[in-house]
Amino acid sequence: MLTLVCATANAHKARELEEILRSLGSFTLLPRPAGLASVEEDGSTFEDNAILKASAVCTATKSASIADDSGIEVDALNGRPGVFSARYAGEGASDAANRQKLLEELEGVVDRSARFVAAVAVAFPDGVILVVEGIVEGSVAEVDSGEGGFGYDSIFIPREGDGRSFAAMSALEKNELSHRGRALASMVEALAHAGRR
Repeated sequence: MLTLVCATANAHKARELEEILRSLGSFTLLPRPAGLASVEEDGSTFEDNAILKASAVCTATKSASIADDSGIEVDALNGRPGVFSARYAGEGASDAANRQKLLEELEGVVDRSARFVAAVAVAFPDGVILVVEGIVEGSVAEVDSGEGGFGYDSIFIPREGDGRSFAAMSALEKNELSHRGRALASMVEALAHAGRR
């Protein structure tokens, strides 16, 4: 069984990582140690930021660490918010404020195609770093719907779904379709291929 320290500080993402890894089997996820300094996410891509976070926590704990960086890319906005998804309405902005800014920018826009992207990195104390990406295509709804999820889940309609937003799905339904679920499934394969589990 592979033990990984969760480098992700976002409690919602950490819970999803744990749920998905548990469903994939043979993993123990340890919480991010209290008191660890936050990592400046100044990478230009999701992969860059995931590697930064996983590497920093791996160095601090001397244990294999896993990090996620993810967000939404909207075609009509040339890929924005992208890596700025969590702070789209400003540093410390709430999920609701970020969604509101995005909806205001898309007011009257017909093509609302978008995708959720997640990069997952695992860093090992011997310097090996594995990184994978998961993508789910969909569109941005005109209004919020659903009570679950977090971030942009209540305004994202996955193309492969049944018309409901991620927030209107159960955690199990969302994880089967989501960018994070796809990235973690790819990571399981990458870890096996690298002989790390």
